[in-house]
Amino acid sequence: MVGRVISNKMQKSAVVLLEFSVKHPLYQKVFARSKRYLVDDPMGVKLGDIVEFVKVKPISKNKHWQIVKVLGQNFAEVAQVQLKEQAEKQIEEVMPEEKEEDTTMNIENEKQGINGGKQTKVVVDNLADQAKKKSKTRTKSVQK
Repeated sequence: MVGRVISNKMQKSAVVLLEFSVKHPLYQKVFARSKRYLVDDPMGVKLGDIVEFVKVKPISKNKHWQIVKVLGQNFAEVAQVQLKEQAEKQIEEVMPEEKEEDTTMNIENEKQGINGGKQTKVVVDNLADQAKKKSKTRTKSVQK
């Protein structure tokens, strides 16, 4: 059987996807099916490789297949996965996640002013404090 390696994260094992077409017996429609096989990997295949594998005596509970030879590589899928990973890295660089505490501290620092040689600090109400005040008033009105 010939399939494509979709996972090689295990030692000496790989997951191979076998895709095939099936014709419905009554409606005669052809549709795609796929099956995943856990195979023994003595060669060290890479993600996206097209491999030929055969049935062997059971190696473990789920592993009953072994890779015989590597036929080639599915370059289109490997390139697509790499592009997706690069895009995610670039998005993380452009849009880093900030904590709310850091942003409130920056706002407080920006709103400091100097009046007549004295420094005064303007306190900014946090949304969390406002929400707590509203929730207290709501609970009081419900209890009456």
